[in-house]
Amino acid sequence: MKRDNLSFYERELQGGSVSIVGVPIELGSDERGHAKAPHHLLEQGLEKVIAATGSEVADIWMVPCPKPARTASAGSAKYLEEIASVARDSCVAVEKAARHSDFVLALGGDHSMAFGTIAGAALAHRSLGVIWIDAHPDANTEVSTFSGNIHGMPAAALMGFGHPLLKEIGGMHRKVSPENFLYIGIKDMDQAEIEFLRRESISSVTMLDIAAHGLSRAFRAIDALRRKVDVLWVSMDIDSIDKEYAPGVGMPTSGGLTRREILSLAHYIGKTCVLAGMDVVEIVPAKDEKGKTAKLALELVARFLGGEHSWYGNYMEDYRRTNITNAEEVRVKVRRA
Repeated sequence: MKRDNLSFYERELQGGSVSIVGVPIELGSDERGHAKAPHHLLEQGLEKVIAATGSEVADIWMVPCPKPARTASAGSAKYLEEIASVARDSCVAVEKAARHSDFVLALGGDHSMAFGTIAGAALAHRSLGVIWIDAHPDANTEVSTFSGNIHGMPAAALMGFGHPLLKEIGGMHRKVSPENFLYIGIKDMDQAEIEFLRRESISSVTMLDIAAHGLSRAFRAIDALRRKVDVLWVSMDIDSIDKEYAPGVGMPTSGGLTRREILSLAHYIGKTCVLAGMDVVEIVPAKDEKGKTAKLALELVARFLGGEHSWYGNYMEDYRRTNITNAEEVRVKVRRA
């Protein structure tokens, strides 16, 4: 069938199975409250949203995560051993999930979760590309970091740079080649990260690019990446979204992606790419005004799955169900007559 710009709005139930892997880690950040996010999203109706896309939840796994000490950890790589241990467990969980289902939905926690989740996806798939949607590159190492917070290091480690405990999760020195890595929405960067992105020639669509050109550059970059790899993994940091639309995050940002921009990105990726799975990270439920952030996260999950979860879709679905029920009642009455 010929596809055109209207095809993106046709309702196509993709089907397939989804495994949910929760990683309630908050050791990678100084902010507390990330650990409650996986259960919070489930309580907000995540399973119903997945079902509405035509998919079914195959499994729900929760990776055990230690709690941070009452006193702040210090150093250039805070909670290094604990985070590495969680990452190893997460890697095993995601690899198993990926081999048993069509899509893996990993729920964080802070972005240090990605050490293990993307390592597991890389083990399960021959050729993996990563779309990293974030206000921050997360490309520091224990040498370049100012804060020592490890949630600012996973992207570098996944590409083979940084501390051995972090970059060798899953037994691989490099999970993703820099040429198969794409940043979208970055704007808050350390100089060392800028130099790293330049040195490794990593594709990046910044917020200034989006302000100047809309999403056209992002779409072209997504198209270029999906043609080079078998499957893609999306690492969706909710703090890439402007705090007007996503206030419930560890590091609320001004000048981030708008609601329309992030939903359009998810829509485009969900309709054009073969996804192995995705991360949803950095939500802090205690900061979430009226559940605004969680509701948007659920909409995004549906879009990345190639479906839709919106007020209009739900509104029309009520009519569809009512009409189907009424039509069935009429058929029964006719048969009885």
